[in-house]
Amino acid sequence: MAAGPAWAGEDGSGTAAAGEHRTDPEDPLDGRTGKRQPGKGLAERLERLLDGRERRMAADEQWLYLFAPRPGADELPSHGWKLHISARPEDLTQVAELILPVLLRHVCDAKFARDAAVLGEMNSGALDAALVGKAVTVYPRPQDVTALGRELAALLAGRTGPRVLSDRQVRPDAPVHYRYGPFRATGTDDAALDMTGPDGARFGGRASTRYRQPPWTADPFRAAAPPARRPATVIGGRYRLTAGVSRSPHGDVYRAVDTVSGERAIVKQARAHVGEGPDGVDARGRLRHEHRVLAALADVDGIPGVRDYVRHGEDEYLITTDHGPGDLRRDVLAHGPYAPVRTGSGAAGADADPRQFAALTRRLLTVLDAVHARGVVVGDLKPSNVVLGEDGTAHLVDFGVSALRGERPAGATPGYSMPVYRAGRPGGRADDLYALGATLYFALTGMDPVVVDGDHAVNTDRTLACLAAVLPHEPHRPARELVAGLLDPDPLRRVACARRWRGPTAPVPTGHRLPAPRPVTRGLLDDVIAHTVATCVRASDGLPAGSLPRRGQLHFGLTLYDGAAGVGLELLHHTEQPGVTRAVLGLARRTADHSALTTLTAALHTGRTGVDLFLDGAAELLGRAGEFTAPPSTRAYDDTGDQIGGAAGVGTGLLVLARRAHAAGRYEEGGARLAAARECARTLLAAEDGRERPAPQRSAAASEAAFPFGFAHGRAGIVHFLHAYHRHTGDPAAGAAARSGLAELAQHTPRLLALAARPEAHRRYGSWCRGLAGIGTLLIEAGGHEGDPGLTELGVRCARACRDLAPRMSPVSQCCGLAGVGELLVDAEAVTGDGTFHRAAEEVAGLILARSGGTPRRPVFPDNTLAATGPGWATGSAGVLSFLRRLRDHGGPRLWSEATRTSATSPAAPAPARPGSGH
Repeated sequence: MAAGPAWAGEDGSGTAAAGEHRTDPEDPLDGRTGKRQPGKGLAERLERLLDGRERRMAADEQWLYLFAPRPGADELPSHGWKLHISARPEDLTQVAELILPVLLRHVCDAKFARDAAVLGEMNSGALDAALVGKAVTVYPRPQDVTALGRELAALLAGRTGPRVLSDRQVRPDAPVHYRYGPFRATGTDDAALDMTGPDGARFGGRASTRYRQPPWTADPFRAAAPPARRPATVIGGRYRLTAGVSRSPHGDVYRAVDTVSGERAIVKQARAHVGEGPDGVDARGRLRHEHRVLAALADVDGIPGVRDYVRHGEDEYLITTDHGPGDLRRDVLAHGPYAPVRTGSGAAGADADPRQFAALTRRLLTVLDAVHARGVVVGDLKPSNVVLGEDGTAHLVDFGVSALRGERPAGATPGYSMPVYRAGRPGGRADDLYALGATLYFALTGMDPVVVDGDHAVNTDRTLACLAAVLPHEPHRPARELVAGLLDPDPLRRVACARRWRGPTAPVPTGHRLPAPRPVTRGLLDDVIAHTVATCVRASDGLPAGSLPRRGQLHFGLTLYDGAAGVGLELLHHTEQPGVTRAVLGLARRTADHSALTTLTAALHTGRTGVDLFLDGAAELLGRAGEFTAPPSTRAYDDTGDQIGGAAGVGTGLLVLARRAHAAGRYEEGGARLAAARECARTLLAAEDGRERPAPQRSAAASEAAFPFGFAHGRAGIVHFLHAYHRHTGDPAAGAAARSGLAELAQHTPRLLALAARPEAHRRYGSWCRGLAGIGTLLIEAGGHEGDPGLTELGVRCARACRDLAPRMSPVSQCCGLAGVGELLVDAEAVTGDGTFHRAAEEVAGLILARSGGTPRRPVFPDNTLAATGPGWATGSAGVLSFLRRLRDHGGPRLWSEATRTSATSPAAPAPARPGSGH
C-alpha cells in the first residue's frame, strides 16, 4: 500500500501542544504491552471493491486511507469542509460498502476506522471526545462538498450512530456531519493545525466538543441567517438548563432549575450509541443502571436524590438533587491541598473546618458505610466524584459503574479503582476503601496516583513514596499512615485501617510505614543513566515513523520535541555507551531520507531547525560534514515569535548551526545560517513596538501560570534569543531589546515568585515551558553574561521556588515537569557553587524515580499522560536523561543552548562544554 499525506487527525490526534499537558489519544494504546494486530476484514473488502479502480490505499494502526488520483490543478487544499460519517462498530463494514460507490464518483480522499475494534475505542470516548462517531472522514474538493454531503445523507437516512460533537449534521435523520478544518497536519502542536484565511486571519483547527466555524467561511448546507438568541433548553418539559458542569463524550452534566417546584437540580445526559460495550450497552444503559442504584440509596445522607428520568430525542437524562457548586478535584486545584493536621482545638475544632483532612476522611467513611449497608459498592470513587456543598460538606456522585447486589457494568479509573487490577473478579466493599485512600492522597498532594507500571504493587509503592516527599514531617504521620493503610493490597488490613479512623476520636497511627524516595547515589545515577541510554537506543529503531502514517501523523517522530531529533541530540552526549554511535547514525540516515521532512515548518522544537541540529551533530560524529543532507523545508515558522514554533526558536537553532559551521571552517554555510538568524531577529524586533505588555496572573491556581513570561511560548524564550544574537553579532537593536526584556522580567518575577509560594499555586509555576524553571534559566544565563548579580540572584530565587514546588509536580518531563526543574537547579549550582542546589537536584531525581515504573536502577519514565512511556525529549525519557547527565556532570550543555557559565569564584566549576554542542 502506498503512503499518503500527513493528514490532520480529526482532533489533531497524535499531537500535543508544546508546553501543555494534554492526554494524547494514542497514549492509552501505546502504553500497553504490545501493538494491536488489527484484522484485515474491512481492508480486504475495500480492496476487492477497488479492484481495477484508480485508487490507492494505505493503512496505519487506526485508519484505512483512500486516495483519489488527481492532476496537480485538482490538489486538495490544506483546509476546507470535510464530512464525517458516524456508525456503530457492528455497522462499520456495511456503511463503508454503501458509501464507497458514491466516493468513487467524486474526486475526494477518505479515511475509514481500521476495524470495528478501533471504532469501538473511538466511540468510547477514551481516546478523545472529538473522535467519537468519526467512522469515516471524507476530504472533498470545495466545489463538491454540498452535493456529496447531501448524496451521502440521502443514502444513509434512517441509520444511527453517535453524534459528532465538533460538527453539524447535514440533515437530522442521517449520520452525516460536517465541519471546516485542516486536511493535513504539518507539525506536532496546535499551531500546526491552525488555518489561515484569505485575509491572513488565523483560526484554530483542532476539533473540540463544540461546533466552530472560521469567520471567512459560509456554511455549505445552511443559508446565512442573522444571529438569534437561543431559547433556554428545557428537558422533560420542566427542567430548564442554566449552566454546564462538565462535558463528556458519553454525555454532559448540567445545572438546572425545576420550573414547577423551583428546586435546583442536576441533569445528567447519556448520549445514544456512545461507549457501546460488547454486550451492546451504551451510555444510556449505564445511566439506567445508575438510576437503579440511586433508587436503592434513596434518603442516604451524602447521596443525590432522584427527581426524574426522561428521554429527550435519542438521549436519556437523569435528574437529581444538586448538592453543591464544586468537587474535590477542582477545590484542591483552586485552593491547594487539604491540611494534613488539625488546626483547631480538639476534635470539634478539627472537624469544624471541612478542609481539614480528618473531617474529610470521617465524612467520606460515614457516607461509604451507609452506601455499603444498602448493598452498593461505589466502584468509581475519585476526586471529581466527590461533590462539595456550599459549606464544604462532601457528597458522593456518579454511580454509573457501581455494583448493586453484585451487578456492575464494566468501567474503572486507573489509580482509583481496584477492579482494574483484578480482571474478571467482582468489586467488594474494601475496593471502595482503596479508592478512598487514593482520593485522600489527591486531597493531600494535588496529584493522582502513579499508574505507569503494569505492576499494581509497584504503582502503590511509588505513590506512597511521593506522599512521603510531600508530607515528610512527624506531625503528618497519621495522615500518611492512613493513606498507606487504605492502599494496602490486603483487603482485611484496609478494613482494619478504616475502622481506626471512624468516630470523633483523634487521628491515630495505623502502623503502616511508607517507603520514602530513594536517595540518589552516584552509583545509582550511573546505572539509571546507562539503562536510560539503552532504552533510548532501542526506541530509536522505531524512529522516525516509517513511510506509512502513524495514527494520521505521517511526520510523527521527526522533531526535537517528541521524536528522532530530540532523542538523537541527547544520545550524541553518550557515544561512549554501547550501541549509541550505530543508533545515532541509523537514526540520522532514516531522518534525512524521510518523505515528510519537507512538510515541517522551520521551527526549532516542532520543525526543521531542530532536525537540522541533530543531522549536523550526527555528521560531526561521523567526521563528514553534510553527510546527512535533505531537501529544504518549504514552510516558514509560525508568527508567534516563541521558542517552540516561532522566530525565537528558529533563531536560537540557527545561531548554534552558524557557530558550528564557522568552527569547522565552513564559512559560507555559517554566513548563510547567520543571515537567516538575522531575519528572525528582525522579525522579533519589528514586533516589539506594538506588542502587548503582559502582567502576571491574579490567581496562583491558574493553569496558565507564567505563560506570557515563560520560556516556551513567552517573553523569556524571545529575550533569550535576542540576547544570544546580540552577544554573537553585537547588534545594538537586539541588545537594547534584550535588556529591555530582562528589565521587564526582573520587574514581574518577584510577583510570580509570590504567587508560586502560595499553597494553591499551580504546578506549572515550576515548569520550564510556562513557569519559573524557564524564566530562571534565562536570568541566570543573562546575569552571567551581563555581569549583573541582581539578575543572577533572581534566577537563583526561581530555582529555590521550583525546588519547593517539585514534590507536588506530577510529570517527570522536561517540558512540564521535574526534569526541567532539575536542569535549573543544576544551573544554580554551577553559577553559585552552592552544593545545596546539587543536593536539591538529587532530591528531584529521587522524585522522578518515585513517579516511575520499573525498578530504581531500571526505571520506566512516564510521559506527560502519566500512564504511558516514550523516548521523546520534551515529554519522555530522553529529556529526563538530559537532566540526569547534567546532574552527574555538575553542569554541561543543554541540547540546544550553551552551557551555563560558572562564576569566577565558584569552587565547583564544571568541566567545559563539549565543542560544537552549543552556542
